[in-house]
Amino acid sequence: MPTILRKLEQSPEDHEMLHDMYRGVFLEGECYAFAIALNQGLNWPMAGLMKDAVIWHAGVRAPDGRIHDVRGLLTEEEFGGHFLSPPFDIREITANELYATRPVHNYTVKRARQLAEVLWPELPWVENHTMKAQAFADELEALSRKYGLWITGGIPADPPRLFTGGGDEGGYEVRHTIDGLAHTITRYLR
Repeated sequence: MPTILRKLEQSPEDHEMLHDMYRGVFLEGECYAFAIALNQGLNWPMAGLMKDAVIWHAGVRAPDGRIHDVRGLLTEEEFGGHFLSPPFDIREITANELYATRPVHNYTVKRARQLAEVLWPELPWVENHTMKAQAFADELEALSRKYGLWITGGIPADPPRLFTGGGDEGGYEVRHTIDGLAHTITRYLR
């Protein structure tokens, strides 16, 4: 049987809470990392809100012309209005320009991408963390079937262990953790 992939199912309140946890970080301070993460994950060009020659805020431009940052899809007025008064100077920028302006840590870009994938799973991600987790679980299932050994935990928070299967294994089930930044994996029975 194939891997069962359980997407993070959040109530609107849980989704908003997760979004609120990170909105301030990626709006006021780490917007460069968030823009790079969206650019890598979606292949959308980056857009910079300019103040003189400084990139004041960064996001990516969606195919429909709006700009996406940690707040979601925005008009140019919404994108710039939080920071500056109109008229806005918004231009295409590159990751190299952002890296040259100030330090951007790869760890922060990675976390920003994972968060964005959880917040907006409907966006056309090139290859995302969930796809990788599912591919990993599929290959792990094939390996488990080959050797008859399955990864399982006895109780929650118990370290995983290899378990000799009894032939009734259905495969693996992959779920997002509550913060959306990792996955759990467990075998399931038919």
